[in-house]
Amino acid sequence: MQGISNIGSTCAINSLIQILYRNNKIRNIILNANITSTNEKTITNELKEIFELMEKNENQTIQPFKFINTFYEIFNGIFSKYEQIDINELWMFLYEKINEETSVAKEVLIEPITNISEEHEVKINIYNNKKESELLKAVQGSYINIIQCCNCNHKSYLFEPFINLNIDITEIAEKPTNKTLVDLIINYFKVEMREDEWRCDNCKNKCKYLKTLRLWKYPEILFITLNRFKDINNKNMEEIIINDNINFNDENKSYSLISLGLHNGSLMGGHYTSLCKFKDNYYLYNDDDIKEIKKEIINTNSVYMIVYELL
Repeated sequence: MQGISNIGSTCAINSLIQILYRNNKIRNIILNANITSTNEKTITNELKEIFELMEKNENQTIQPFKFINTFYEIFNGIFSKYEQIDINELWMFLYEKINEETSVAKEVLIEPITNISEEHEVKINIYNNKKESELLKAVQGSYINIIQCCNCNHKSYLFEPFINLNIDITEIAEKPTNKTLVDLIINYFKVEMREDEWRCDNCKNKCKYLKTLRLWKYPEILFITLNRFKDINNKNMEEIIINDNINFNDENKSYSLISLGLHNGSLMGGHYTSLCKFKDNYYLYNDDDIKEIKKEIINTNSVYMIVYELL
């Protein structure tokens, strides 16, 4: 088990590297990545080099100076040395860059579109600029937004891809305490009755409508972030029980917990660690300090990022 040295406010980077490396699917994608970029300095190559060092130097601490220096060169103007980095924002930028560097053309020509599945395929492919990568295929899912007019019952559909689910810590009447992540997910996908300035495309009336959000494409690796920060000064410290497994019964999809990104302190002065599962045991990665611990002793008010794997 390899730790990673903190070389100046790099705990978020270290924690995310551990989360990505400890996932078999993502680790293999990076190690086998085919770089299409002509630029020698790519975040994929740098991450691949870190992963190779972690494979070869078991039980030795990794000194990530080269990776960190290249990281700040590539993300110049986005991230600055010695500043606090949000692990969720970090994941989004890393994903986008790796996807950009490793993607290949994907042509989907379906004419005419005869069903909603084909419509999804075409629209998501256009959103992805008609490209795909192995990482995209593993971590990108999609929603379907269904809007139903309460006047004429006409339904319209909108597809939207996602890389991680951003879940609010909301008030749930029947669960004032001891809320679980599953409770929050159920609340996130509940059907809503709305009345605003919306106008139906079919009957042309301004009227009430039902808004339904559902998962359409289920990713192999599901990233979830709890929205704990309303702003840089206010953090929601509510304890949320993190389920070992989550099931989406409508599609018979089941996920198993594999990693947690933990945050203690404030956004401007906090510290990140990661908890990763390996052979049914959990290990806490705190930069270069690694401990085997029981998941149950983790303060659930520190959980910020959650990663599940499709069974």
